[in-house]
Amino acid sequence: MTNDMSFSSAFSLKGKVAVVTGGGSGLGLAIARCMGKAGAQVIITGHSSEDKLKEAVKEIPNGAYRLFDVTDQNDTPAFVNEIVKTYGHIDILVNNAGVHCKKPVEETSQEDFQKVFDVHVFGAMALTRAVLPYMKEQKSGSILFISSMSAVVGLTKVVAYSAAKTAVNGIMRTMTSEVAEYNITVNSIAPGFIDTPMFHKAVDNDPARQQKILGHTPAKAYGTPDDIGWAAVYLTSPASSFVTGVCLCVDGGFSIGF
Repeated sequence: MTNDMSFSSAFSLKGKVAVVTGGGSGLGLAIARCMGKAGAQVIITGHSSEDKLKEAVKEIPNGAYRLFDVTDQNDTPAFVNEIVKTYGHIDILVNNAGVHCKKPVEETSQEDFQKVFDVHVFGAMALTRAVLPYMKEQKSGSILFISSMSAVVGLTKVVAYSAAKTAVNGIMRTMTSEVAEYNITVNSIAPGFIDTPMFHKAVDNDPARQQKILGHTPAKAYGTPDDIGWAAVYLTSPASSFVTGVCLCVDGGFSIGF
């Protein structure tokens, strides 16, 4: 980043094209909405409901959507090629699409592991592999993985999810070493406990877990989706051009709480 850049331009995504997987709700929608407000052309993806995506796009300035399943790796190159053909380039990729699995270790099957890894690891990697050649050619880009508190601290009943999100951080660090010379940043965000539908699905019937979470969080509150959205804007903006290989915990202090 040059020294004469203004405050507004440092955090602007104007002229950037961003792809956000799983952008129809929750954290993905918040990230897409914040990136749109920062000036990016944002394309959100989802695989199950076109109506849901149509509604979500109404909240996103400069928003568009595509039906796309990250686990269908045969479709990934064509999806990326279509975005580049339509918009001219891809500057930002946010690997956010996710599924959850809440089971004790001994009840978590190989199939459970496969389902979680298919989305968080294998699907995200296929999309990243397809996007990288374009970013290398233009010698710029930002790749952002959404990790998890379960990759930072030991949480119960999420062994498959924890393993996948830990893998995501390993991918992020290795990729950083390989692509930084192309002016491509690779980072991850580990959201704390954020008020989203996925979070409520995991804890609404578990009041003891909710108490434990808030007791371990110095801020004594759950985060909002926009807390993650604006962090994502920072990590993909010119302001963070020298920030790469970082897992940013946005967690109200949970990861260091007592």
